[in-house]
Amino acid sequence: MIKKYIILILIIFFGVFSGYSQKVDSLIVKRNHYSFTIGGGWTHYINSLEIGKKDARINFAGISLKFFWEPEHRLSLGLETGFYQIYKVKINDYMNVTGQAGMSAIPLLLTVRMRIVDHFHLSVGAGLAMMFNKVSGMGQNINSTILSLSNYQFSGSYIYPLHKHWLVGGEFKVLDFGKADDWIYSVQAICTIRL
Repeated sequence: MIKKYIILILIIFFGVFSGYSQKVDSLIVKRNHYSFTIGGGWTHYINSLEIGKKDARINFAGISLKFFWEPEHRLSLGLETGFYQIYKVKINDYMNVTGQAGMSAIPLLLTVRMRIVDHFHLSVGAGLAMMFNKVSGMGQNINSTILSLSNYQFSGSYIYPLHKHWLVGGEFKVLDFGKADDWIYSVQAICTIRL
């Protein structure tokens, strides 16, 4: 009888301590990240104007803002917006009339980004854009806003991590605004905060 109790106690003793042989992983790995990116740089309008083409100013500064959900795989999903001046035309003394016209845009695009190799990403996005037109001349100003539904962008970016939460890099982007059938491309420096 005592032998049975001793054997039972030894089985329980080894059973309890064998359960402790596996260490609990104290390192919690966060598999989903969120990132916020701000970019700024040079934009160039691919000049397709028919009136005032030679008088058009086509180089400007532009800004972009992006928010991405970054799961553990290579694809990220996000929203992109920004402000881009597309062109400005100033005509002096055309039939004794001086005037100027300009167009700018604020896109709102759903963007998919893919990491190709370390730090290098390609992205494509599609969505809406608010386009602002301004014409002035002969003492009058005309402003109009139109909604462009078919807009898209392609971009390639290099994003280098300085720290776990801070990344910097550069981006080349091509944007098409469908309503006006206008194209711009942009080279921007970008800064990313990863949460």
